[in-house]
Amino acid sequence: MGLYKISYEQIGQQPEISTLMWAQERGFDKFGIDFYLIGAVARDAWMNGINKIAPRRTTGDIDFAVLINDKGVYEQLKEYLINEEGFQPTRENAFVLIKDNMEVDLLPFGAIEDEDCKVTVQGTGYTTVHVPGFKEVYEADLPKIELDGDHTFKFSTLPGIVLLKLLAWQDRPETRRDDIKDISDILNHFFNMYDNEIWENHHDLFDKEADLKLIATRVMGREMRKIALRNEKLFSRIEGILNANTNDLPNSKMAAVMIEYFDNTMEDNVLLLQQLKKGFTE
Repeated sequence: MGLYKISYEQIGQQPEISTLMWAQERGFDKFGIDFYLIGAVARDAWMNGINKIAPRRTTGDIDFAVLINDKGVYEQLKEYLINEEGFQPTRENAFVLIKDNMEVDLLPFGAIEDEDCKVTVQGTGYTTVHVPGFKEVYEADLPKIELDGDHTFKFSTLPGIVLLKLLAWQDRPETRRDDIKDISDILNHFFNMYDNEIWENHHDLFDKEADLKLIATRVMGREMRKIALRNEKLFSRIEGILNANTNDLPNSKMAAVMIEYFDNTMEDNVLLLQQLKKGFTE
């Protein structure tokens, strides 16, 4: 994967955030922690920063997936950021720190996870987080972004973003509807964002389908498959989500939420999801 040079403005942030980024990096460097950007910043980097597509929504949070193999190291990182770099903890969520009115989520993955991809840490409020797919996305040749020449970070691929959002939605469908709308936004523009890769490596699909959105969605499924095949349990879970939302059209919860983005029909969205599943399982 390559290196993309973008500005803070293109990911919906102000240049002043550089101070927070430097503080964060000093903490990661001190404890030898590797990390990558996920969530809204990664999405906005692809859509607005690289492809000049205005995102559907913006958020002020910054989400880091941090590779932690020793629970004590995670606690030491937080203590350092609080005591030496001026971050403030929150009582509601042990994975969130705040600096200069900016919320930073530090989501640990790696050997710190239990067999259910769950991490529990010290603190108050929300102290347990599920991180399925984080390790597999990390292992899949991540690209990098350079922010205004100051900071260079790894960040999730678009298939990685869709995979993680799909899992997050399934964990809390009642509060994570925006994840499905974000997935819809990515699928809506995926052909334009990924056209060179599609023409070069997925040209077989043009003999079977004329709709570019359906072709791109099937390619998205193929790319997600490459990530999920690293973990049999992860693959089965994603396949189960796609089956549950394509086998029974009237009861597809994903398709129902997608209507709020596309303003179309259940049939239209299930057709799209069927292409996603076909690419994922072929």
